Amino acid sequence: MDTRPTVVWDFNGTLLDDVRACLDALNAILRAHRLPPLDAEQYRARFRFPVADFYRELGMAPGTAYDWEALGESFHMRYLFSPHLALQPGAREAVLALRAAGFRQGVLSALEQGILEMQLAQFGLAGHLDFVCGSRNYDGASKEAAARALALRGPVLLVGDTLHDAEVARSQGWDCLLCAAGHQNAARLAAAGYPLIPSLRALPPRLIKG
Repeated sequence: MDTRPTVVWDFNGTLLDDVRACLDALNAILRAHRLPPLDAEQYRARFRFPVADFYRELGMAPGTAYDWEALGESFHMRYLFSPHLALQPGAREAVLALRAAGFRQGVLSALEQGILEMQLAQFGLAGHLDFVCGSRNYDGASKEAAARALALRGPVLLVGDTLHDAEVARSQGWDCLLCAAGHQNAARLAAAGYPLIPSLRALPPRLIKG
């Protein structure tokens, strides 16, 4: 019997190092609203899901669903053209090592599906995954419903970089491993009670035996 877990990767902040790109796009919007920008330390200490609540805490509170959609599109137009998008150190190696070892693996993300598929292809990961599940919009909302829809059987390990990833894993009865190189800092992630790794370079040795 195969007891290896299906590995479910979060994308933004976990496989993709996009904190700088997100922060630059966010700060441009904050300045446009005449609100103070954040530095990286402040961002990683405050960022959370759902993203709409994070924006409200920063002083942005559009009144309608249409306004939120427009704000999300404005963010993504800045984000997608950022020169600061790259895979996290060890991400490609981890995905390839797990594939070579026979693990089933895929991506579960709050990122809009089309953008997610484009970026996975752009960074050379698309052909190494068994499934890709993104969002239908730009809202950055909860991933719990999408996780349920995957209907994964057997043991599952979610690898993420936020407390929301921990919440999703707990809601589905999955194991979870959190990487402290992404959108939330290690001090916050430790509160989830799941194992922490400093980077994805530490992941293959934990999962691949022998």
